[in-house]
Amino acid sequence: MSTTHDELAYAVAMEAVAAIRARHAPWDSILSGDCHVTSSRRWPVPDFVIDDHANRISVGAEFKPPGQTKREYLTGLGQALAYTKDFDYSLLVVPSISDDNFPIAAHILGVLTQGDFAGAPIGLLSYDPGEITADCAGAQVLHFFRAREHAPAEKARLDKSFYAKWREISGEEIACFLRYLYREQTEPTSREGNPRDRAWRALWNDIQAGRLHNWQGLPRFFADTPTSYTGNMKNWRNFINHIGWIDTDGTLTEEGLRAHHKALIYKGQSQMFRNVVARAVLLAGKHLILINAINEHQRELQASDQPFPDQPAWLDGVEKHLEEKGLLQRNPERHDAATQGEKRQFLKAEKQLWKELGFVLLRGDRYFHPRQGFVFDWARITELVRS
Repeated sequence: MSTTHDELAYAVAMEAVAAIRARHAPWDSILSGDCHVTSSRRWPVPDFVIDDHANRISVGAEFKPPGQTKREYLTGLGQALAYTKDFDYSLLVVPSISDDNFPIAAHILGVLTQGDFAGAPIGLLSYDPGEITADCAGAQVLHFFRAREHAPAEKARLDKSFYAKWREISGEEIACFLRYLYREQTEPTSREGNPRDRAWRALWNDIQAGRLHNWQGLPRFFADTPTSYTGNMKNWRNFINHIGWIDTDGTLTEEGLRAHHKALIYKGQSQMFRNVVARAVLLAGKHLILINAINEHQRELQASDQPFPDQPAWLDGVEKHLEEKGLLQRNPERHDAATQGEKRQFLKAEKQLWKELGFVLLRGDRYFHPRQGFVFDWARITELVRS
């Protein structure tokens, strides 16, 4: 499977977080060791965000892959500048040379160190385009941002995780939601509210009428209460937003319009549309990054012949590994739930989604395989990423 843009970007992100946590210069001049990688879905959307929880500092990062033109890398400089409106600082990550062997990193360094721009809250990282992999980025700090005197007037809201959080919603329900979102965008039924809220009201009416079904084909049921209405709206809209199909107000993105078109052709219950959802979850939703990190942890344990005593201990080990990689901020309450088998245990929802999308192989009705952990269906995952 060829390495994706996001896999390379997150290799840089994890190395940066490791350097920050180790208090390496120049990171330690501004950032604390209490940081992790997350995301933000408000436009403009960075490739990743470093969240310094202790100092309440956010860093939006733009990663540019190797083999691009000079114009593409200069576009990245403009994106990094734009991020400073919504984040405390921004990072631009580029290769040392462009596709025509021009020293593009050095050129951008020259721009950022001009007298008028030297104080800009933009950092520059550079990597060797022939050496970068999903396991080792090797990015070097060419230019570091100075401490900012004034924070952004309104910071972008950060997500609680770098990957798309899923709660319940099925392919049929996603397709129906997209249909109502498209209608409210093109032929609104009211002038009140935004497309997202009007579409959710229509979807909620379908749920209460028993017209929609979960992944197993059973009628969806939610209690018709204000708390249920608001809570499920947030969970479902956030998931569709995080896989890149809608903006925050419910306006369909270009990818969302394509997904809506696929749903009209193949229907939400079909395997074809399930594949469309699956690919968006892996790539835009960054579950491929999560799956790769879990698989890395499992390979390390298998190579050292360390057994997985049981599922709770294995889940605890996975969560610890992801925290050490800088991919999440560990939640003590979630840790306790995981080890006690409670419903909020780590990866409970992700396991269910991965089963429905065909990412994992089960042992009977179990996700956990003794001495293996998760067994991922790499043939399917690879096919989806390449499609």
